[in-house]
Amino acid sequence: MAGRPRKLNKKLEKQILELIADGLTIRQIFERPDVDYSWSSFRNELVNSAELMEKYNHAKQLAIDLELSSLKDKRLELEAKIESGEIDGKAGQNLVNLYKIIVASSQWSAAKIVPKKFGKAAELTIKGDDKQPLNITWGK
Repeated sequence: MAGRPRKLNKKLEKQILELIADGLTIRQIFERPDVDYSWSSFRNELVNSAELMEKYNHAKQLAIDLELSSLKDKRLELEAKIESGEIDGKAGQNLVNLYKIIVASSQWSAAKIVPKKFGKAAELTIKGDDKQPLNITWGK
């Protein structure tokens, strides 16, 4: 028989949010032996606390910034290895293709988590008056 569910205290909340900001997945965090809490309990806390939800979203944004920075580091390392000949052309091309997939996945995640910063927002510009036709253009 299991004991009473543990309450989310400030220390545990801080630990979970830091792990999220460090880029760990929800599954990784709640499978850790040093996190004595469950995802379902944390999710319930998120749903019931706007303040915690804001902190959670901020931690996710920090994780995306870390991931994008890490991808840049990996890209620079790959470029250096290809340029120096450490990696041959065929292997280099395979790594470049893999890198493209990883970047696309990260861009998708970033656009979902921080759409204002990383999303592909369509901008509508309307020009015209009673003597000119209405022109609609989509900005990038």
